[in-house]
Formats: sequence, C-alpha cells, structure tokens
Amino acid sequence: MNSHFNFTKKSLAKLPIPEGRIVYHDTDVKGLSLRIYRSGTISFFVRGSANGERVINPLGKYPNVTIDQARVKARNALNIMATGTNPKSKAKVDDSYNVTLGQLLENYIKSRGTNLRENTIKNYRSIFDNYLDDWKGNKLLTIKQDMVEEKHRSITKKSPTRANTSMRLLRALFNYAKGEYQDSDGMPIFNYNPTHRLSHIKAWNREKRKQTIVKTYDLKKWYGAVMELPEQQYKDIYIESAKVCRDLFIFILFTGLRKSEASKLMWSNIDFKDNSLTIEDTKNYESHSLPLTPFLLEVLERRKSDSLYVFQGSTPDFKSLTLNSPIDNTKNQVKKVRKISGIYFTLHDLRRTFTTIAESLDINSYALKRLLNHKDRRDVTIGYIVPTTERLRKPMQKVTNYILEQIK
Repeated sequence: MNSHFNFTKKSLAKLPIPEGRIVYHDTDVKGLSLRIYRSGTISFFVRGSANGERVINPLGKYPNVTIDQARVKARNALNIMATGTNPKSKAKVDDSYNVTLGQLLENYIKSRGTNLRENTIKNYRSIFDNYLDDWKGNKLLTIKQDMVEEKHRSITKKSPTRANTSMRLLRALFNYAKGEYQDSDGMPIFNYNPTHRLSHIKAWNREKRKQTIVKTYDLKKWYGAVMELPEQQYKDIYIESAKVCRDLFIFILFTGLRKSEASKLMWSNIDFKDNSLTIEDTKNYESHSLPLTPFLLEVLERRKSDSLYVFQGSTPDFKSLTLNSPIDNTKNQVKKVRKISGIYFTLHDLRRTFTTIAESLDINSYALKRLLNHKDRRDVTIGYIVPTTERLRKPMQKVTNYILEQIK
C-alpha cells in the first residue's frame, strides 16, 4: 500500500500487519500520520515545526481517537506550531493552569522523593484528608486569600494548633507550585501564596510548647506501674506485648530517645563491645550514638531474642514467619500505666523528663545537645568538634544514677 493515502475506516482496516512498525501519511490533512505496530495497534501523530524545530506530537490510538478527531487535533496542533509554539509545551502549560490542590499534593510528595520520611508523608495526608479535602478538586487559581482566612478561622474553632498546621502545609504546597509551574515564557504561573493573608492580618494562632513531664516525686510510682504491666494482663497472649512495652518505656526514659527511634531499634544498632547504640535514621538526618549504662545493658539482656528488633512487635512477618516487625501500637499499655499509677503521661513526656533531669544536673549544653541529637545551625563551633560516644558516657551515667535514686 502507498504510504500516502486518504485515511478512512475502510483503508485503515486493510492495512497489513507489519514485521516492525510502519508509518503512513494522510492526504487530507498534511502532517497527520499514523504508525501501525506488529501488534496491530494504530497510533495517530502529527508532524510539523515550530521556530525551525521539528515537532512530533502524539494524538492518540485508533479507534479510541477516530479519524475525524485525529484530523481536528492535527489541525489544532499545526495552528499552534504556526505561532512558533510546541503543542507539547502548550499542553503542559494548560495542565499547569488547571492543576488542582489534590494533584499538587501528589506532585509535591513525588518530587520530594526520599527527602520526605514515611511518617511525614502520612502526616501530610492525614492533615490534608481531615482539613483540606473539600478543596481537593479546586484549581489553585480559584483558592483565594479570603477562602484561606475563613478556612483557618473555621479549623481554629476545633483546634488552633491544627489550624496552623493545615495552613503551613498549604503554604508549603503553594511555595512549591510557584517554582514548579511556568507559563510559555518561563514565568511562574502562581506568583502569590494565599496563606500570606494570615501573616498580614496576624491571624496565626499562638501555640504553647508542651511542658509536661513525669515529676521527680512521681518517678517511683510511675516506674512501679510500668514494671507491673505484665502482671496486669488477664490473657497470656498479651503478656509478651506488656513486657516489650515495659522495657520500651523504661528505655525511652533512660535514653531520651524519641518513641520512633527507640521502638525501631534493631540489634544491629547495638555494639556490645563498645557498650553503645547508633541510630542512623533520625529526625534531623544525623546519626545518633549513645553510650549504654550498666542499667540499660540489663534491659537489653532480658530483651535478647531472634527478632531483628529489640522491641519486637506481636505481628508476624508473613515472609519469614517470624516476629520481624517493631512494636507499633503502645496506646493500651500507656493507658494501663496511667490507670495503675494515676499519672498522666505520653511517651514524648519521657524524653522531656530525661532532658529536664539532665539540665538540672548541670550537664553542659554541648553534651546535652549530643545526648538529644539536637542540631544548632547557628553555632559554627559545633561543626569543628568531632563527637565521640565516650564524651557522653559520664553525663549519661549521671542521669541514670539520678533516676535510679528516685525509683528506689
């Protein structure tokens, strides 16, 4: 068959199935072509040039795209090329103008890649689903400052902190959009951030940092309740979980680790020769090493098992049929300790308790920052100091001794 012919249903039905792929050209609309593949699939495309640059633009597969539709698309694309614009670029710009808030969130998460932790992504989605979901289908250009102000005021009635958190996420998304989406001249499409209204009218809610800790005079009662956890289980199947939580809670109090860091601690993170632990996956992306006191080594000794994790969960890993998952849900055990002791606390309160005790013992600020793995970008001196675990051994033992004295 001649490579140039008038595209009709009849002529396309007669096309032979090739060994490779063959191109045919329409005589009705110059520039409209099709490819037929060995599988029999037929795809339309249009050929032309824009500013002297050769352009090939796909139009879709036949018969999903009819011959008449392909010709209309081809003529439109050729008209765009005649203005010196690549239709692909124009389509990308058009898509950018029409991007919705829901699409923006997905693009933002995808572009950040490994720079976003799973917990952070989970938190973003939770905030979005709970407070911004009704704007999911809204095009960015339709989200105005008045809407943001009203949304912030509405969420504030339920939770001032959540209102601020939601707007911070929205602010981050619009800041990303400003650098991501451009018009045909390479200029930002979204040149303003509607959350700026909140700063302009000083509407951001004041947030108080939590100050709750386990008081020194409550440590003995709290510790006793934690140690009692396994005895409080009325079903044998929960006793092991109670033991894991017992040791996890104690470990957090005596190390100041974050719950996520302690609960995911693996035996490979422990160096029994050096009596230390090292965590690589931390909140500030800096590896964190701590010395292990004799008391902590005793806790680890009773935790020894074939599991990958020091504080293993009770859900089996179905690939290996072993307990190779970290402890996840500790809520029931926390509630149990609260009930037994009469002391309200959260696991992060234990980290604050460790910090408060360390500060009260006059442990110097450098050692305290290292114990907590806090970074101070303003202090350039720290960048010249090579941290060692040994440097922290005495401060760590000092905190441990103090807590042990309180729980006797």
